[in-house]
Amino acid sequence: MAHKDVFFKTEDGIKIAGDLYEGGEKGIILLHMYTTTRQTWKEFAQELQKKGYSVLAIDFRGHGQSDLNYNSFGDPDFNNMLLDVKAAKKFLDKGKNIVMGASIGANIALKFANEVDGVIALSTSFNYKGIKTRDYVKKINKPVLIIVSEEDIQSINDSKEMNKIIPKSTLQVYNRKGHGTRMLDRETKDLIFGWLEENF
Repeated sequence: MAHKDVFFKTEDGIKIAGDLYEGGEKGIILLHMYTTTRQTWKEFAQELQKKGYSVLAIDFRGHGQSDLNYNSFGDPDFNNMLLDVKAAKKFLDKGKNIVMGASIGANIALKFANEVDGVIALSTSFNYKGIKTRDYVKKINKPVLIIVSEEDIQSINDSKEMNKIIPKSTLQVYNRKGHGTRMLDRETKDLIFGWLEENF
């Protein structure tokens, strides 16, 4: 199924590039890992679209076709990626929205959790590139699906602790699936689809 390239501006004037996969009235925003682009979501986004979701995969500022260059970023710049998601939600403009992120994208998604209807976090942590999530996690009252691979030292302990803190969270621990979007095999995708049907 086809998608279209879209561009929109954040409230601080940064141009963000995205792939829009048009579907139904439920929106899913996809946030990629550090140094990658929206292309890493292509296959998964198409599957979501076939299931009737409207999907927007964005290039974070500094990445892909969006403005700026991550090589010059400090902690404030990484934290400003939150504005990219805010603009993406406004652009997608659906009645219900889920944000799904991998690694740095997962941290941003958790910070944005109470602005949407739920979050899927792949390989998240309490602090990545200065994006600190602990204070936000304590306030989340939306359904959250946390997925992590056992050998991912950076994420495993933080993911388990988050699962204890967030009341409506579900934790799935896999083994030897790697980090972030690399975990998206058939088993992981089917788990995500099941969670979406239950919670969304």
